[in-house]
Amino acid sequence: MAAGSIENEGPDMGVGDFVLLSEITMDAFIRNLKIRFEKGRIYTYIGEVLVSVNPYRDLPIYGPEYIKSYKGREMFERPAHIFALAEAAYRTLKQRSLNSCIVISGWLLTEYRESGSGKTEASKIILRYIAAVTNVSNQTEIQRISNILIQTNVILEAFGNSRTNRNDNSSRFGKYMDLHFDYKFDPIGGKIQHYLLEKSRVVKQQLGERNFHSFYHLLFGESNLQEYGLNIRAEDYHYINQGNCCRVAKIDDKRDYQQLKQAFKVVGFTPDEISTVWKIVAAILHLGNLKFTDVDGEHCSITRSNDNNDQLTWISKLLSCEEEKISSALTSRVVAARNEALYERLFEWLIKYINKTLSKEANDSAHHTIQSSLVIGVLDIYGFEIFENNSFEQMCINYCNEKLQQLFIELVLKQEQEEYERENITWQHVDYFNNKIICDLIEQSRTGILAHLDEACQTVGTITDEMFLDSINKALKNHKHYSSWALAPGDKTWKNINNNKLFLIRHYAGDVIYSVDGFLDKNRDTLFDDFKRLLYHSHNSIISSMWPEGEKSITSVTRRPLTAGTIFRNSMISLSTLLSSKQPFYVRCIKPNDEKSANLFDQRRVEHQIAYLGLLENVRVRRAGFCHRAPYDRFVQRYKIIDAVRSRLYPRGAPTKENAAYICQELNLNNDVAYGTTKLFIKQPISLFQLEKKRTEGLQFIVTILQKYTRSWHQCRLFRREISAIKIQNAYRKYRARSYITKLNELFQNVANTHDLGKNIRWPAPKPGFIPMNNLLKQMYQRWRAYKIIQRIPADQRAIFELKLLAGDYLQQRPSFLESSIRQEWKGDYLHLPEENAHSLEYRKSISELRGKDAFNHVLFSTLAIKLNSHIKMDERAIVLTDKYLYKLDPKKSFHIKKTGISVNDIVGLSITSGKEQLIVVHLISNNDLVFYMHTKTDRVGEFVGHLAKIKRKSANFTVDVQRYVSAQIDKHKHVINIILGGVDKVEFRKGSNKNVSLLLPNNE
Repeated sequence: MAAGSIENEGPDMGVGDFVLLSEITMDAFIRNLKIRFEKGRIYTYIGEVLVSVNPYRDLPIYGPEYIKSYKGREMFERPAHIFALAEAAYRTLKQRSLNSCIVISGWLLTEYRESGSGKTEASKIILRYIAAVTNVSNQTEIQRISNILIQTNVILEAFGNSRTNRNDNSSRFGKYMDLHFDYKFDPIGGKIQHYLLEKSRVVKQQLGERNFHSFYHLLFGESNLQEYGLNIRAEDYHYINQGNCCRVAKIDDKRDYQQLKQAFKVVGFTPDEISTVWKIVAAILHLGNLKFTDVDGEHCSITRSNDNNDQLTWISKLLSCEEEKISSALTSRVVAARNEALYERLFEWLIKYINKTLSKEANDSAHHTIQSSLVIGVLDIYGFEIFENNSFEQMCINYCNEKLQQLFIELVLKQEQEEYERENITWQHVDYFNNKIICDLIEQSRTGILAHLDEACQTVGTITDEMFLDSINKALKNHKHYSSWALAPGDKTWKNINNNKLFLIRHYAGDVIYSVDGFLDKNRDTLFDDFKRLLYHSHNSIISSMWPEGEKSITSVTRRPLTAGTIFRNSMISLSTLLSSKQPFYVRCIKPNDEKSANLFDQRRVEHQIAYLGLLENVRVRRAGFCHRAPYDRFVQRYKIIDAVRSRLYPRGAPTKENAAYICQELNLNNDVAYGTTKLFIKQPISLFQLEKKRTEGLQFIVTILQKYTRSWHQCRLFRREISAIKIQNAYRKYRARSYITKLNELFQNVANTHDLGKNIRWPAPKPGFIPMNNLLKQMYQRWRAYKIIQRIPADQRAIFELKLLAGDYLQQRPSFLESSIRQEWKGDYLHLPEENAHSLEYRKSISELRGKDAFNHVLFSTLAIKLNSHIKMDERAIVLTDKYLYKLDPKKSFHIKKTGISVNDIVGLSITSGKEQLIVVHLISNNDLVFYMHTKTDRVGEFVGHLAKIKRKSANFTVDVQRYVSAQIDKHKHVINIILGGVDKVEFRKGSNKNVSLLLPNNE
């Protein structure tokens, strides 16, 4: 990491945990906070509470390397960071299966609502971190669900955030999001709840502020504004031009609109639903531009225009309602309330839709209902408000902050000190303000301010805001946190104020004066049924679904609806109960200045926030107390694997107080621990680090043992699986082979009795592994068929048949052999036959002499031929092949042998032409080849080749070369013999150029 990263925190960076300050004073607290802010260290701990200062600049501390460095680490092992808090919440979920929640809050006492302390950004950072560190076993699916969760922020910010005088992206509603996890602790969905949307902003904004972002996104991002009857000039629309800042340099509405469109698609909105959302936004803009004309002092009418820009026409078209009904609803009631309600109902519908999507994702991903999942809650809610004129909304918001502060006191301060007392632990008592009395002042049934307000709203007759104020003055006149101008006009608080419509509540964060003007109307939050019925009967089914209560007829009797105050009180009580049921983690956000400067630290502003957040009291309680506590059974169970105590406690050491003390004694921690009734308390974080480090080292031994047994079990299981698989495979292969052979038996059952012996039977396709065996079976079948064919041949012809087969192996490239020669009768010793040789007696005598001389057994083949001698001359000779020699006899001299016979062992091969000519070259070892041409009526080349091949069948170097042109070694010179047909009357050999020899054949050859 870079040198300026939070990894390198030295003494000059201040103290990373306020509990470790040498003195607990406001000056020391602010001084430490300022040092860290100036050094870019925006996060600091108070025990397990994280204090976050808005840096007003981008810091490179949220990248993948930082996520990796905090993943799986204890909270105090790394420098203070929001990642550490998010990891602690996630680890609580994984290690203890406890639901947790992260409460993000920040307050600022000023003349405006707290804004800009970084709460919204903090919630988004937490969400991104949890999405990044979840299991990677199914990362693609997890990333898809996480992306949906993140994209919901884009939608909610567009429709629930706006630009204020102190923040360009201020949340104008409270949000609580539950992140749901499955049994593998992967995110599978979520649920969002919202609190008190600032709907009055829809119709009115202060100077320098804007309406909700969605209006500007539509105007500056949509390319087809004509579809909504709008133009790009935002200044033309009353509901968005009051702040005189429609365009803001730091806000790119066009880019944000594109991101919003993408977010809609990711979350699953259909094109019709997206279109309807923008139609409602556009309709509200048109509603803001309606002009009304007084009719008779009691009634009014809508001013119409005759062009395409008539506002009522566009409202009717966008909301899919009839113009007359819209006009009637708008001219009989207060228009502003309608517009606020229309936007609020749209916002609620968006959240319900998002929740439906997230719930569906959870059910689809985890295959069980979302209620059974584990949860991390994230609360991002508005801060304390003091305006120049504070009304009903401000009281609700400040009441919300009172409830959260009460929860913080109960869960962090009071709960901790009560635990010390319960465990008989000696500690230094710290006084703190318990604001339950203020919460009761506002929310208590029958006696609280909201109860009196509801009673006034339900009273029959004319009840005014002043009458309501009189009732609470009488009921609360003795309450020390309540005052009013009427009760104490001489109090300095009311100096220079002469208004009997004001009352004061002394909140924990400061005194706030409220005006009761409009309290009754705002609490009733009256939305008349005619408007609900109007939108319920819209021809747009999506708009209609937003107003289900409009289904009731005008004559039906309905229960009195709950007031706004009661609804909000119930939601706050429900929220407190929800948060109380979870393990809490707190992020306390602080705004360093009002100018959004990265270099300015306004000490007075920061001091106010520290005081009202109760941070010093939090430090004092943590300082007087202990950083960690654990029941004895859990402590012993967790740390008994440490090397120093393992021999005594592992694996069955009793989880008792004595064994816990033994662990601390062996690790020299006795001076930094306290023993309670049921728990052991550790004071310094460093002692906890030491325990965790020793446990991690001890885990190596345990892990090794577990790995040994696991690997042994795993290998044994694999071996058994392999043996089983082999047995199954063998059985299956045998079955498959048996099935295949059975099928072959069925196919070839009677082939021995058929004419072709099954030649035309189509073999079944074998399985891939059975192909070698199938080839072997085919060979066996072919041999059997060949044997059966041979058996059909008469015994006296089988020897000739064998010769023809041998010749066929060599003469595949000689068509004439396959066409005629193989079908001829082969007689072998043709010169022995009188019909072939008129001098057969002389021939027989010569052969008899040769047999006596050379001791051969049989004459295999004989014929007359024209031989080419070494002088390239022709000689007529009788070619005789015996089982031992090849002879050349002179038929003109009584078949006298001219030279010694050629031993068949000296013959290495034959060359034969591929045509019909009977030219044969006998290649000899001596390289003096024998060349002759058989001048006979029938083709006897095959017969000569067959006999010689049978003799040489066991010779590996014997070859028969069939080519169009053949060559021969004559007198140790190579000659190519060309075949020339025609031009001669008889067969001739002629010497050509370049040592070529031509064989000239007459046409009848």
